[in-house]
Formats: sequence, structure tokens, C-alpha cells
Amino acid sequence: MNHEKLKKEAVRLQLLMKLTRQYKPAKVGVSKFVETSHGKIRVLEYGFESKEIEPLFIDMHCGGYIFYTADVDEPMNLFFREQTGAKIVSIDYPKAPKYQYPIALEASYDIVKHYACNAEKYNINPDNIGIVGHSSGANFATVICIKAKEKKEFSLKYQVLNCPPCDMTIDATDKRISQAKGALPLKLLAMFDACYYDNNAEMAKSPYLSPIFATKEQLSGLPPALIIVAGEDSLHDEGVRYSDILRDAGVQVEFHDFEKYLHVFSYSKDADGKEGWEVMANFIRRQVKNN
Repeated sequence: MNHEKLKKEAVRLQLLMKLTRQYKPAKVGVSKFVETSHGKIRVLEYGFESKEIEPLFIDMHCGGYIFYTADVDEPMNLFFREQTGAKIVSIDYPKAPKYQYPIALEASYDIVKHYACNAEKYNINPDNIGIVGHSSGANFATVICIKAKEKKEFSLKYQVLNCPPCDMTIDATDKRISQAKGALPLKLLAMFDACYYDNNAEMAKSPYLSPIFATKEQLSGLPPALIIVAGEDSLHDEGVRYSDILRDAGVQVEFHDFEKYLHVFSYSKDADGKEGWEVMANFIRRQVKNN
């Protein structure tokens, strides 16, 4: 597939989604901007009106590195706030193809660092910070855990990886494409790759892009992980492999395989979506209370 054509199509779709108001603004989250190495980045804060010292988790939304905003996660985040008692920061990371790898990753890392290193200012427990990611956001989430361990600038207590892309070396044409209604189509998968990292084969082997290539030493000591995969998802198999690799490195992994469900089914408004919310909330609740 022509990468430049895919990028142009992505930009057209981004504009179309904005014009048709598919990017609906959050009604509860408080919008602010945090300075990063890539400029000021917007976030949404939940629960920060509380003066109590509380846990924090960072939310990374889905969208194949190119679509949506932090606002899309508000229904889930309000549920998680109620169920876990944690303050929440949802990052509106820069989108490809305008901002390619590693800009969104680096900016997101800087935001996590900002809150962790200013925990007293925000009434956050610095020893009780986790990160939650959905699809592309899950890729960011686990890589931020790897980078945090290496840099030792802050620590994370847990990671939630919802349908994570873990191996960018697998071409979209080689992925297991589901025929189920609503499954991710081949062209869209190819568009994500072209926009985010130009399908650069050498770059794709970096553990900061494809965490499945991280060494055992890099992964050992990472925080406990909840990994959710869906049977009708082209990312299913790499999520399974990554969970096995984490376990081999000694990381505590809670794994859920929803065999008949679609990619990031937790965004669905039906019972399937609520089931995903419950699994994540239960895991987060156990982690934040395990002081």
C-alpha cells in the first residue's frame, strides 16, 4: 500500500471527524496544559478538586495513534474514579501523521513525570501511581513503564493494557484479519502503521515501539500488569505473546482473553463494554489499595 496516500487519507479522516463533531468535548474533566519536551500538551483531570492525598492513574486513549482525543475516555474514567477512588489524568497526546514516533510517547512520558514529581502539589500519593492504556494508548502505557524503570525518575505501581499493539514488525497484510462485523479492516491497520512510524522495518524492532522486543532485563521489575485481549482482534496474538514474555521476565500478569469480542470492546455501550470496565476497575482497585 502507498504510505503517502494512506497518510493523506488519515489527515482527511481526521478533519472529517472534527467537522462532523465526532470529537465531543468532555463535560466533567478539567482541561489544562502541561509543558513537555514537545511543547504544551492538553490533559483532562478528574478528581483533582479533592484535597485528600489519593492514588493516581494515567489514562491513554485509543485511536491507532491518529484518531480521537482524551475526551473519548470520559465515561470510563468517571466510572473508574467512582470505583477506585483514584485521581485520573487523561492525556490528549499528539497525533500522527503530523507527530510521528516518538513524539507522542516522549510527551506522554513527560506528563507522567510532571505529576509524579509534583505529587505533593496535586495531593497525589507518589507511591500509588498506575497507568492505563487502550489500544495505541496501551502501547504507550507499557513503554512508559519500561522507560520509567530505566530512567528512575519516578515509579509506576501497575499497568493496564487493553488490546495492546506490541509488535510493529508484523505487516498489516500479515495480521490475522477477522471477518466479524466491526473488526478492524486491513486498510485501517496499514494506515496506523504508515502514519505512526512510516513502516520503518529497523525502527519497528525498537522495544520503545515494539515492546515485545524488550530484553528480559528491561522487563524484569516492571509493575504488575493486567492484559486484556479480544479474540476477534488482529492484535490478539501479539497481546498473548507479550503477556507470556512479561511472565518469563518475572512480572506479575493478570490475563483476560475475551474470545468472541472485538478490538477495544470496552468502548462499546452494550454489556460487553461494561464487562471490560468491571475487569479493569477490579484490577485497579486491588492495586491502589495494596499500599
